[in-house]
Amino acid sequence: MTGIRTPRWRVLGLEICCLLVGLVLCGRLVHLQVFRHDELRAKAERQWKHLQETAPERGNMYDRSGRPLALSVTKWRVGVATSLIDDPAVVATAIVEVLGPDLLPDLGPEDLERRLRRAKRQTAGKRLGAGDGAAQGAYTVVLREALLAGEIREALAGITGVEIERLTKRVYPLDGLGASLIGCFRQEPDNTTVAAGLERSLASHLDGDVGREWLLETARPGESLGSVVVEQAVHGSNLVLTLDARLQEICEDELDRSVAESGAIGGSVLIVDPANGDVLAAASWPLVASRRQPGRNPEVWNNRNFTCQYEPGSVFKIFSAASLLSNAAIDTTTVYDCSDTDFGRFTIRNDDGHSYGPLSFMQAFAKSSNIYIARAVANLSPEELYRDLVEFGFGQRTRFPFASQPKGILRPPASWSGRSQATIAIGQEIAVTPLQLAMAVCTVANGGYLYAPRIVKEIRDRDNRLVDRIPPEMLRRVLTAPMADLLRQAMARAVREGTGAGTDLPWVAVGGKTGTAQKSRDGNGYTPGCYVASFAGCVPIDSPRLVVLTTLDEPTGFRHYAAQSAVPLFARVITEIRRCTEWLDGLEGSGTEWVQTTADSELLAVPDVVHLRAGRAADILRHAGLTATGDEKDGVVVEQIPGPGSLCGAGASVRLTVASNEPRAGGPAPVCPDLRGMSNREVRALAARLGLPVAIEGAGYVAQQTPAPGVALNRTGVRVKMARLRTGAS
Repeated sequence: MTGIRTPRWRVLGLEICCLLVGLVLCGRLVHLQVFRHDELRAKAERQWKHLQETAPERGNMYDRSGRPLALSVTKWRVGVATSLIDDPAVVATAIVEVLGPDLLPDLGPEDLERRLRRAKRQTAGKRLGAGDGAAQGAYTVVLREALLAGEIREALAGITGVEIERLTKRVYPLDGLGASLIGCFRQEPDNTTVAAGLERSLASHLDGDVGREWLLETARPGESLGSVVVEQAVHGSNLVLTLDARLQEICEDELDRSVAESGAIGGSVLIVDPANGDVLAAASWPLVASRRQPGRNPEVWNNRNFTCQYEPGSVFKIFSAASLLSNAAIDTTTVYDCSDTDFGRFTIRNDDGHSYGPLSFMQAFAKSSNIYIARAVANLSPEELYRDLVEFGFGQRTRFPFASQPKGILRPPASWSGRSQATIAIGQEIAVTPLQLAMAVCTVANGGYLYAPRIVKEIRDRDNRLVDRIPPEMLRRVLTAPMADLLRQAMARAVREGTGAGTDLPWVAVGGKTGTAQKSRDGNGYTPGCYVASFAGCVPIDSPRLVVLTTLDEPTGFRHYAAQSAVPLFARVITEIRRCTEWLDGLEGSGTEWVQTTADSELLAVPDVVHLRAGRAADILRHAGLTATGDEKDGVVVEQIPGPGSLCGAGASVRLTVASNEPRAGGPAPVCPDLRGMSNREVRALAARLGLPVAIEGAGYVAQQTPAPGVALNRTGVRVKMARLRTGAS
């Protein structure tokens, strides 16, 4: 039987078709595997491999004693992707069993099952990828946020459809205490952050650096292969601040009370350690009563100590006096008629129109005489006064890390009017922040050193191991130690006899200066009845441990005087500090010989012995019922503490600083000081203090001197030639 033969052309056609199909497939394979390899690989990786950022933990903040001020706490949110579960009853029972009644007190297995079934019905027919459930309604929150132990998280991860979301929460254990200083931090749903105060200013330490990781997924929704860390997140540092939470609480309590009593619209209390510039407390009103209900007034987050500037008024006379005395424009015996208000083209009056008559420096400072200071600064050049105020830090931003910190107002002399020098000297035409003012007062308290304000004391890692200590930063020396002593003495007298008398406490010797400054609301001149009352004080005055600045904005009625508002606030603050902390321990009694608390009738006035020979000075003090102390016994008295006119108890010591220009037996001959660059007034003042004969030729500043600096002196003294410009030593 002969079979049916297939025509040859059909077989050939089939072979050609198979060959063509094979070639097409090979070409497609080459096209995909070779020419589109990189493109398709990247597309595949985008589908199953996602690069995501891992957030670092934010650093914590503690006060100087370790009390937590701001903490980052990790909490967890538990939910169920209902599109991924088959049996809601099994899942609900497993979740309730793991979390238990402590975490789910009001939710049983049946209740949770009903919620899961309802959510599953709402998403029936939808294919949801991982992460899409929450957006399309397939995600049911079981536990909004809670602290979960590791074993609980592991058990939940083994339940089908359960998703655990990590939440980092910022908590403040002391609630509203120090809120305007510490600030706030929160992360919005769109991953933007809101921060204020130190939370914002110290972000470079607290934030840390984000990490990156690959999240590996499969084609099955909700099934993951885990993650691969590309770059580890660097957690933020813990910071130990210089703040003392106890002092902060005292300041806020007493400030709140004083604002209520005085009817002020605001106020602040600032405490600084003068030995190193540490900011110990910074209270500002209005206060944050509770972070849960901070109120609608945005001013509660504005700390006035760092962001507000104002005319300081008479407090500023501390620094005007420092410039006058340091430049030898006056000495403690200089007297002016403090009833004469006529300054030619303008008038300056004492507060409340007081007519004091002739006053020496110490008397005028205690009484806060505007006329005295205004007349005295005429002996200074505008450049000298401006230079000295800049040295104290005025007109410059401090180095305190706080946003929106103004630099104050101190115009250069070229823009001064005919009365500017006088009005600046009494605290007008100038604006300062409380922080600037407090740091300048610290130079008087610590012997003449200007420190940068310090807020961060230590940097620690997440395990609280020490990483770095931040040392105090001394910027420059502004005053000599004897000059700082003299100014502290003037501040002590202002407390004993003047406007700061309300702080004259029996258990501590205090020194300070009041300021009652007029205020402008609209920038067009002073507003009637509007004042800023302030008091800057050192405690104790003989060896200050604390500098405290109290300020009240627009106190009403008679309390607009600093003596009736800022001074009582200061007194209550330091009284509470002594009662509740150790900062002022060991100060029973004044602790100072030259500041007594006896009745006025038992006090003796200290005579003026400056420029007298040491022996003569000792005799005068002895006849006055006082005792002279000091190292040098022969020479001229160049400084005395307490100063002329101070009131002391019988037998109190007066410390004399003596300069000698005569050779001691067997010692070297005295040498000529360097006078180059000094003004006529400066030369004569120094010569008088040293008992040195001097002959001055010409006008201006010393250009030449005979003998030269360092050459042995003889009885003829020194001859100097003056020139218009300063030359030689500065």
